Amino acid sequence: MAIKRNVCVTTLAVTATAAALQANAQQTQSQEESVKPLGDWNYEEIYQSGGIKADNLLDAEVFGEDEDEIGSVENVLVTQDNKIAAIIAQVGGFWDIGDTHVLVPWEEVELHEDGVRVPVTEDNADEYGLFEAEEYISQQDLSRTQQVEDDVEAGTGVWKLTDLLDDYATVGDGIGYGYIDNILFSREGDVQAVIVETGADFGAGTYAYPFYGYGYGYGWNPGQTAYYTQYNEDEVGDMESFDFDQYEGLLDD
Repeated sequence: MAIKRNVCVTTLAVTATAAALQANAQQTQSQEESVKPLGDWNYEEIYQSGGIKADNLLDAEVFGEDEDEIGSVENVLVTQDNKIAAIIAQVGGFWDIGDTHVLVPWEEVELHEDGVRVPVTEDNADEYGLFEAEEYISQQDLSRTQQVEDDVEAGTGVWKLTDLLDDYATVGDGIGYGYIDNILFSREGDVQAVIVETGADFGAGTYAYPFYGYGYGYGWNPGQTAYYTQYNEDEVGDMESFDFDQYEGLLDD
C-alpha cells in the first residue's frame, strides 16, 4: 500500500508540474500576442486626443463645489485595467476637521480650469475617508493619520501613481534604459502611455511607450523599482522622440 501511495503522490506531482508548465506557456504566448509591435505604435492618436500628465495631476489644486480651493491631490489610484479609479487628496486645512486625507472616486472628479473639483465638503468629508472603500485602500492595521505615500497600501489589483513614477525602465534582458518620467492619461482616465527618459547610452531622449502593467503577467508590480518596456535594444533604437509641444495637457500651466 505504501508503494502504491507513493506512486500516486509522484503521479500527482508530475501532473501538477506539467499543468503549471502548460499554464506558464499559455501565459507567455498570450503575453507575446498582446504586446503591440513598435512598428504599429505611433504618437499621432495621443497628440490628437491630448489628455492629462501624471505630474500635473499630482499636487493639482482641489476645489469644492463652491469653487473655493480646499486642498491638493496627493496620489492617484489606477486599476489593473489601466484606468484611474480614484484620487487621494488632502483637504480641510481651514475647516474645523483640520488636514484630512480623502479618497474620491474618479467618476466624481471634474477637471477644473486650475485643477480638479470634487463634491467633498466639511460636512461629508467622513464619507470619503481613505478606508471607506476597501477595494481601493487596505488599512493593514495602519493609523489613519499616517502618510499616504509612504505607508498606506493600495488594495488588491490597484496601484498608486507614485508606485511607478521614477522607477527604472529596462529593455531586453534587464538592460538599464532610463526611468519612468511621466504617465499620460486620456480625458476619461485611461492610461495612454508611459514616458521614459532614456540614459546617455540610448541618446538621452524622451519616448512614449504602450503601458503593459500590473496584473497581466508582464513582470511589474507596485513593489518593484524597475519597469520592463517589453521591447529589446534593437526595437527601441528606431523610436522617435515624444514631442510634448504637440500634446495638449489639460492641466498644463
